[in-house]
Amino acid sequence: MGLPTISLLWLTLSIDIETAITMIVIPAFITNLWQAINGKYFSELIQEFWFFLTLSGFSVYLGTYLFFCISTDLATSLLAVIIIFYSIIVLRGKTFSHPNKYHPLIKPVVFTSNGILTGLTGTLIVPGVFFFTALNYSKEKLLQALGIHFSILSLALGVSKTIHEVTFNSEILLLSIYSTVLAFVGMFIGNRVLGGIDETFFRKLFLYSLLIIGILVLVKTFKT
Repeated sequence: MGLPTISLLWLTLSIDIETAITMIVIPAFITNLWQAINGKYFSELIQEFWFFLTLSGFSVYLGTYLFFCISTDLATSLLAVIIIFYSIIVLRGKTFSHPNKYHPLIKPVVFTSNGILTGLTGTLIVPGVFFFTALNYSKEKLLQALGIHFSILSLALGVSKTIHEVTFNSEILLLSIYSTVLAFVGMFIGNRVLGGIDETFFRKLFLYSLLIIGILVLVKTFKT
């Protein structure tokens, strides 16, 4: 789940955000699709959220359009701010109320804004992660729900980039495929390592890493 975010941040430190987003589309889609289909809640989640997932996917196009209307520095700064905000909120243990009572109003806003932010910055996590976490799903169902959502966002991101004539040249395709293979290797190793260390410690380490890299990306933007 953390692959697109951490990879996007690392890449943005050394290359422009447009190229970085293009490079993470394929590995993000494949790894999240794997997470989406491996579980028993796929049909149930699709049946419940299909309209809003579709809305989220179409909203990515709007975000991608806006991306090409603003400067790359602004898009990069927005990415950094989102990641810093996300990391701080989660590290502080902030919880959100169960949103069932407000579904008719919240769902369109959450999924539309998530799609727009994905198109603008390449990040998949906000505000969808907060929404699904607030539903109090089991860990397995939560991971599968996020996998489905992130798969659709990644696919929509690739399609919208192509529509906007962003070239997936042979070099980027090769690097993307290579990154996908490494991602699955990393997932295998990570699952093994996670079994031998405290999950809370690992989670905090990951979030602090996101926070630090997000700050570095923001600093880099102001220096350019």
